[in-house]
Amino acid sequence: MVMYVYNLKKQIIMKKISIFHLLMIIPVGLCSQEQDLKYLELMKETMIIMDTATTTGHLQVAANQFERIGDAIQTKWLPFYYSAYCYVQISHKVKADNVRDLNIEKAEELISRADQLSPENSEIWVMKGFILQAKMSVDVMTRGLVFNNKCLEAFRKARELDPENPRSYLWEGVNFFNTPAFMGGGKEKALPLLEKAIEKFETFHLQDSISPDWGREYGLMMLLKCKN
Repeated sequence: MVMYVYNLKKQIIMKKISIFHLLMIIPVGLCSQEQDLKYLELMKETMIIMDTATTTGHLQVAANQFERIGDAIQTKWLPFYYSAYCYVQISHKVKADNVRDLNIEKAEELISRADQLSPENSEIWVMKGFILQAKMSVDVMTRGLVFNNKCLEAFRKARELDPENPRSYLWEGVNFFNTPAFMGGGKEKALPLLEKAIEKFETFHLQDSISPDWGREYGLMMLLKCKN
């Protein structure tokens, strides 16, 4: 066990060193094509850390590296988007409400930076709603009344910008699933949205290898819950 932890820490440190060296290279003397290749390499490397994360520590490593990539490149929205996603995931894994809120606030800051770089972006609007869901989950009874409509508006805005985006249907469906029927939610409202989300996932085409492609497995799980 001790050796496993040591090796894991060593791998994370080596990845951080690799990221640092690549970031030092990106701004200096590279043509546009070379910069794009380095950027893709960095993003893929960090996405592996994010996708295989099993602890808040691993997610924090990914969040930090995404933010550093964004700071170094300065023109790409995806690093800030993924960093925001990591902070939302961290917020769901920690127990103290004040710590959850700090992570959510950081996610809000990062998605705002992404929004400045790519306004009217469907994926960014999904993430805005996703962040609001995390904020509501800290204190559902109080915050649900304040943020629920804004959350739904964010998902609908995402769908307006890109009707093929499965995540807009998924998270609106999840929102209705988690809202009691007497407050306008329930399984009946959630089911058609979750079904549509899975349908859209089946036909969704990625723009490139680092485009957002998350949520399908969770959607299938929620659809099963909704039907039972």
